[in-house]
Amino acid sequence: MKQIFWMVLIIIMGVFSVKAQDTKSLIQRTPIKSWYAMNSGEFIFSAGELKISDKAVYDPFGSINTITDPDNKIRFSAFFHTSQELHYNFSNAFGFYTGIALRNVGFINTMKVGTEKLTIKQRSYSLGIPVALKLGNMQTYFITAGIEPEIMFAYKRKLFFDGDKSKKSQWFSNDVNVFNPSLFAQINFKGGMYIRVKYYLNDFLTNNTESFSLPEKPVSVSYKVDSSKLYYISIGTSIKNRKMLKKPIQTSVGI
Repeated sequence: MKQIFWMVLIIIMGVFSVKAQDTKSLIQRTPIKSWYAMNSGEFIFSAGELKISDKAVYDPFGSINTITDPDNKIRFSAFFHTSQELHYNFSNAFGFYTGIALRNVGFINTMKVGTEKLTIKQRSYSLGIPVALKLGNMQTYFITAGIEPEIMFAYKRKLFFDGDKSKKSQWFSNDVNVFNPSLFAQINFKGGMYIRVKYYLNDFLTNNTESFSLPEKPVSVSYKVDSSKLYYISIGTSIKNRKMLKKPIQTSVGI
């Protein structure tokens, strides 16, 4: 799974490295020593590592009695991710930004219950406040690194088994760590495109016992969550706020 994850990163970097279109019409000169706003969106490829123990099955007919360890799958998410950012560059080589961001993050795991495959999709919408430093050439290519405290406020779990499915949704669920800070780093390209890598510092799920019934089956499954790491790679774009574009650009100390 990790090999596929890094393969996605290599392919994405290759796509951006061969980009040849003129980007001057997409973004104006980046202001120096002047505040400006950016709107961002991204496509997220997330993965994780779920470790469980104390696996148990209750089947009144006794036909299912085993569970395998989970196998993580890459999760692609295009909706809904948006970030409103406020930037300030101290020079053409150094700056920072903060803002507020809304994202849909989570992971997908499969396991065998008896002889059939069970797919578990777990995600939560998060509200974050990024704080990041920028280093490089603010007009062309630069790197960004920072921390983002996030609140996981809208959790959903979907189960798929033997052609049937079920789902569970909760606000501020006890199934996930509601507060989960993350570290991130990204490469920014001329024209507003970027590639980001993010790692969550807390487990995505709480270290509780997961218990559920298989969809349309009189079978109950339970296991204890020992750890549930979450991380992702994303590709996105940032566009200057239209109102900011109408203002004159200051390349020296602002008025």
